[in-house]
Amino acid sequence: MTVDTEQASRTRAPSWRPSGGGDPVPSSRRANVDPPRQRRPALAALALLLVVGGALLAGLMAVRMDSRTSYLAASRDIAPGTAITAADLREVSVAADGLNLITAEQADQILTGSVYARVPISADSLVDQSMLTNEAPVADGRAIVSVPLNPVLTPASSLDGGDLVQVVRVGGEQGNGQAKELTQALVIDVTQASTGDLQSSTTGSVTLLVPDSAAADVVDASGANVAGLVLLQRGQPLDVDLEVGE
Repeated sequence: MTVDTEQASRTRAPSWRPSGGGDPVPSSRRANVDPPRQRRPALAALALLLVVGGALLAGLMAVRMDSRTSYLAASRDIAPGTAITAADLREVSVAADGLNLITAEQADQILTGSVYARVPISADSLVDQSMLTNEAPVADGRAIVSVPLNPVLTPASSLDGGDLVQVVRVGGEQGNGQAKELTQALVIDVTQASTGDLQSSTTGSVTLLVPDSAAADVVDASGANVAGLVLLQRGQPLDVDLEVGE
């Protein structure tokens, strides 16, 4: 049977190779090629949210910095009962919302007249109106006395302004006899002994606020070097109740 050569040539699959000499890409591989990945809308939205949130935060911080105000702060530790002067205060610029804080513009008003620390004020802390009082520490019914700090009769830990102590008269210079509780007292100030005074039997002295009814007994025990101090509480205000011993 004779086959039409022209028809056979048309139906025969062409035999050709790419000019580069490689095999033609199978149709199965062409069908499995992944289309370009599309961006996920959720990730794009999150990225946009982070950018906008960062811009808002930066703007808020800038506004916060611009809203700083100059307030008064303690330039040193201030014991209760201390008469406040300009040397005790300094200006600090902060962003604070305390309603009772004292601005630097109010300094002249605060320092006019007699103003005292009502509570212990730590150095660098902001001063508010509740920390101050116009009432002098030596009010009616109270007195200020000085007691030497005998290392045998006082706490090993150093005393500080605002400490509430019990003044005790020990039983004689040698410690024999019965001790007597004289009164509670508030530490106003502590003076350390000079380092060059090696022969001193004390480590300094302490200024105490006591009820005036017990002042004479405290001075008498102090003069006889039999006044002992017992630490009760720290950080007490100027108007703390002081109980007299029986």
